[in-house]
Amino acid sequence: MAYADYSKLKVLIVDDFDNFRMAVSKMLQEYGARDVDTVSNGRQALQLCSENRYDLILCDYNLGTGKNGQQVLEELRHRRLLAPQCLFVLVSAESSKNVVMAAYDCEPDDYLAKPVTTRALRQRLDRLLKRRHTLAPIHKAIESGDADAAIGLCRQHIDANTRYAGMCQKLLGNLYCQRGDYAQAEEVYQTVLAQRSLDWALVGMAEVKRAQGNLLSAQQWLEEALTVNPLYMKAYDVHADLLREQGSSERLQNVLMESAETSPLSILRQQRLADVAAANNDLMVAAEAYKRAVRLSEHSCFERADDYLNLGRSVASLWEQNQEQAKSLSRDALKALTEYDQRFAKSPEVKAQRMLVECQLSAGQGDTLKSERLLAEAEELLESVPLNGLDIDMERVQAYHAIGQKDKAQTLLRELVQRHDGDEEQLQRLDRLLQVPASKKNRQLVAEINRKGIACYNAGEYADAIEHFSLALRKFPYHLGIRLNLAQAQLDQIQAHEPTEAALADARGMLAFVGEHIEARHEQLPRYRQLLDMLKQCERKASSS
Repeated sequence: MAYADYSKLKVLIVDDFDNFRMAVSKMLQEYGARDVDTVSNGRQALQLCSENRYDLILCDYNLGTGKNGQQVLEELRHRRLLAPQCLFVLVSAESSKNVVMAAYDCEPDDYLAKPVTTRALRQRLDRLLKRRHTLAPIHKAIESGDADAAIGLCRQHIDANTRYAGMCQKLLGNLYCQRGDYAQAEEVYQTVLAQRSLDWALVGMAEVKRAQGNLLSAQQWLEEALTVNPLYMKAYDVHADLLREQGSSERLQNVLMESAETSPLSILRQQRLADVAAANNDLMVAAEAYKRAVRLSEHSCFERADDYLNLGRSVASLWEQNQEQAKSLSRDALKALTEYDQRFAKSPEVKAQRMLVECQLSAGQGDTLKSERLLAEAEELLESVPLNGLDIDMERVQAYHAIGQKDKAQTLLRELVQRHDGDEEQLQRLDRLLQVPASKKNRQLVAEINRKGIACYNAGEYADAIEHFSLALRKFPYHLGIRLNLAQAQLDQIQAHEPTEAALADARGMLAFVGEHIEARHEQLPRYRQLLDMLKQCERKASSS
């Protein structure tokens, strides 16, 4: 049965091709629509939506220059310019997996593939509009805050087994969860799952178990949901929230990586992955994710200035870990810093941060004169407008390290630790640059990871020991004790097997870093020298084999 009230609809068509706008407008008029606006780009669409309340928006994905359809929908939601009952249909000739996933990830009411025929459009819109009309009382009750009324209306559809009963079960489960009635929500989801394994019901069960404190069960329900539908993005999001609550930063990063790989055109997913990887000091993953976030940020309402700077920071730090990887990303990082400087560097603090990050990048590339000039300019700027923020101070420490001014770096670090003594949050931030953590939390964390690594080492399980020490090193890259533990596990593994050049290079690089940073009176100096002798023995063994 056709929808009869097109004459009452206010419609917006967004497409960069005149012929498509005219053709769809004509189709809608044939259905009875009288109030149809058309625009050719995202900027005009946003302007009209800020001035009008539309019932239906048909928006092309590819709008040429400027925002695409996905970004239009994201900004409409972000700025709350969509009326609650407005239907947003994304239209596209694109059929690649990435574009389709991006379209579904931003959750339009429907996705329509071009070319669009009169019959196909009418069938799709009839279905959407009838559903909206039938469920309107439920949504009005929800919007007015009358949960009891909304629940009662959902129950009526479910009991009568209408064509919208399944949709009402999903709404009902959400309503019970929102008011904390988890027993009722679980009953709804169990009823659904008894008939069929639906992804949303499985995730609903996970949310119920999470709210009840049964995290293991929640994890199992999420895993089942992703088995049923590996493309169900909400399952990734709930899983990420669960791991974030548990403080499982490594597992959280893995889930965010899967999420970003499944929907790679989502800027928010790239940003979340980048931030967590940076906090885990997984610099390559962070740099790649920040690079994608910067690329996707053009025309996006979710653009962040810090993504540009953080790309530079990640690549600058990567020079100390893996020069080949850093080299491959340096051009992108420098380009991002140039854009950052042009668009965001308005205050002295922001300009100085950019200079200090570029100083580190230039030092990594071997451009000593440029790195020293940038450091001098940044410090001159900071002297003219004194700033004492920890972000700036930590950037200066890393710049000193990058150009070989180790004494200055250590002096400033000691001052910062003294200045923030007793402030656990700030000390935890500083720990990433310290040879020994200053915060209580991170001292305990290092001790725990070291304990596990040493237990594996003593059992002769060198690969597991290396994994534990590597994890600790990612979090605390300047911790010399961890580096020496890792080097010893690497060398013992080399001695237990045939030495390879890759394994020797890892151990060699680990000890070279220690050699650059260890002081003459350091308590670990004798051990460092013993490990150097051990490395030479391994190298001789390799050369003679």
